[in-house]
Amino acid sequence: MKNERILISHKGGPSVLKLIADEVNPPHSSEVLIRVKAAGVSFADVMVREGVYPGVKLPVTPGYDVVGEVESVGDDVRDFRRGDRVAAMTVVGGYTRYLSVPAAHVVHVPKDLDSGEAVSVVLNYLTAYQMIKRCTHVAAGDSILVHGAAGGVGTALLQLAKIEGLKAFGTASTAKLKLVEELGGVPIDYANEDFVARIRRDTPDGVAAAFDFVAGSHAKRSYLALRSTGTLVCYGAFGATKDGRIHLLRALHTYLRDPSFKPMALLGTNKGCVGYNVRQWRDARPAMYAADLATLFKLLKEGRIAPIIGARFPLEKAFEAHDLLNKRGITGKIVLDC
Repeated sequence: MKNERILISHKGGPSVLKLIADEVNPPHSSEVLIRVKAAGVSFADVMVREGVYPGVKLPVTPGYDVVGEVESVGDDVRDFRRGDRVAAMTVVGGYTRYLSVPAAHVVHVPKDLDSGEAVSVVLNYLTAYQMIKRCTHVAAGDSILVHGAAGGVGTALLQLAKIEGLKAFGTASTAKLKLVEELGGVPIDYANEDFVARIRRDTPDGVAAAFDFVAGSHAKRSYLALRSTGTLVCYGAFGATKDGRIHLLRALHTYLRDPSFKPMALLGTNKGCVGYNVRQWRDARPAMYAADLATLFKLLKEGRIAPIIGARFPLEKAFEAHDLLNKRGITGKIVLDC
């Protein structure tokens, strides 16, 4: 059986993404072969393309998350069968027509869900859900701070905050503030307003949690916006990039300006900081990974969450998807229809 997939043979800009054809190998005994319907495009894929994603070496096919149908299963797989609708967090390999995935990473998906919406749940909403539910101790009535509130994870955080009864402050560019407000957030123009001052004005005690993907001095300021008992959740290093690409000087500057948290200082402020990595949570807590995704697919089926898809491209136009992501001209999730 023939397959088509995107291959990155060397690091660089979007033009290094090339469509190739090869054979589909049968799944190993503990694997599920998925006929991919939709693959998500994420900033992690950009890091893979740049050759700086931890643990991933080139050449490689990028793609962190997929939704599709089971084509076949390995001899030891009992929970899935041909024709099942499924999703998987793949980390790499998703930009393809067919993909074998360990059965432990595969989750059932209701058949009547749109593939693009379903794949938006796998990375973006799982990240948002676990950061709120697993990394913090927020409760209904609390306030939180969401950076990049018009992006894929940001919009997921806003929607889930509303379900949890949280007041969400969301930073975004001027053009995207209306969307933040439409999703129930309190918009903050990050280019023209000091978010720490705004938080302290509207919520004198500070927020119960802040979700920061920028790192460096930005994370330090997010920490200042916390109330006593609040938690800073760090889940990215966007500050190390320029024009959608890793920039060595910015990366060094971001690293040197990362906040340093000493135990005695944390005792004094009664605040906390935690790092979140969705892949490591999947591997360390596989039962929780599956249960949380099942919960999110249920919320999607019930219409309680509504992923925003900013753009869809056919697989062979993956380079255009990356170009759009580089320009930061997108709201919500970018999806490849495979």
